[in-house]
Parts: sequence; structure tokens; C-alpha cells
Amino acid sequence: MPCYDCHAHLADPRVLPSLTATLSEATDHGVCGILANAARLSEWPAIIEMSQHQPVLGALGLHPFFLDEWSADVPDRLEDALQEHERIRAVGEIGLDFYEGRDDLPKQVEVFAAQLDVAVRLNKPVVFHNRKSWNEFFTALRNTGPVQGACHHFSGSLETARQALDTGLFLSFCGPLTYANARRLKEAARYTPLDRILTETDTPDLPPEQHRGEQSRPHHVHWVVTEIARVKGITPDDVSAAVEANFTGLFGKP
Repeated sequence: MPCYDCHAHLADPRVLPSLTATLSEATDHGVCGILANAARLSEWPAIIEMSQHQPVLGALGLHPFFLDEWSADVPDRLEDALQEHERIRAVGEIGLDFYEGRDDLPKQVEVFAAQLDVAVRLNKPVVFHNRKSWNEFFTALRNTGPVQGACHHFSGSLETARQALDTGLFLSFCGPLTYANARRLKEAARYTPLDRILTETDTPDLPPEQHRGEQSRPHHVHWVVTEIARVKGITPDDVSAAVEANFTGLFGKP
């Protein structure tokens, strides 16, 4: 069964030293495509390099946790990298994180909007991070214009899922979907049409139930496929085929 992981942090220091083994294990388990997402600017060179090797594609961006790395030239650097490297297919991981206690919300919105603008101008998809900030998120999308993309580790309500789908976005699910008490996640996965669903691992975080207590890895994505099939009452092969079409339609073929 071919599987696709649309969100893995392969440049993370917990993963990068064993990257060759990680990719070998992934392909041995039927993983046909991995989108390696950057969180920090310092990860961009590694993402660019690893994206030259199957089955990895790359996404570049600055996560809201690392705003201290932002400078006025980042949008130009992002645009140059997207145009220069064919296998860098998306902008990500970018977004908003309004979790309690954060005091940098205006800066987050500014940085998010600047990166969104690059994606829209170059017609590139975006991998979105979003926590406790859906109203501001949808406002930013309206202000920027039509954008393609995926909501990474979707964990919102059914109403939020409806809004995201109505906006034209894909919803991506990862390890926590497999947890027994993840009722809201299971409802969202059941609600999401097959032609708008993606799978991911968020490597090295958010492992599935079958690997609780371990770091997640791309080859674990088949557990997410299996759980989506279970909650929808269809076969894993049905989910696999849909995710393959969605992944390649959004990010291109690896």
C-alpha cells in the first residue's frame, strides 16, 4: 500500500543524523512521498539538499516559534529558493500560534502575511501551522487572496473543518488520530471528503498509538491511513489511493 507523509521535520536534529536509515525504512514500508518541512531558516540548506533524493520533496518557511530568525530579506530569500530549486514545492511550515502566554501576536501576523504573499505570487501551496488562531488565520487568507494548501495536524472543530474546506484547503491528520480518546479528531476525519484529506507524521513528534513513547518516523504514516479507513468504514487501499492523488495534485510527483 503506497503511503504519503505530507509533513515531516527531517532536518530536526533528532532526525537528521539518521536520515539515510530513516528514508530507507520509509521506502521499505511503502512510503512513496515525503514533504520535508522547515521550521527555521537554519534548516533550509538541509531541506534543499535532502529534497534532491527520492522520495523527499521540500517546503521552506519560518514557523511562528522562531520569529527571532526573521529579517526583512526573508521573503526575497524564500522566493529565490522556490524558483531555483524545482523539488522545493511548497511554503511551510508557516502560520499562527496564539497559545496562552505568547506576547508576539502582531509580529506573527506580519511574518505569516509576508510568507503567504510569496506563496500566492509564485502559485505555491502552503503547509499551515495553526493553534488557537483560526479567526485570525481565515482573516489573513482573505486579505492575501486565493491560496492552495494543507492544514497540518488538523485538530479543529467540525465547523472549523467546514470553513477550511470551503476555503479550498486540505486537512492533514497524523498520529493523534489513532488515540482512543481522540473523538474530535475522528469526527473531523470522518467529515473530511476523501478528495481533501492528507496524511502525515509530524516526524519526530506526535507518534501514533502503536508507537507511543517513541519518536515518530515517516513509515508510521500507514497507521494514520488505517485509522482514517476505519472511521470512514472503507478500506485502507481506498484511503491510500485518495491521499496519493491529493498529495501529487497539491505538491507534484516526488
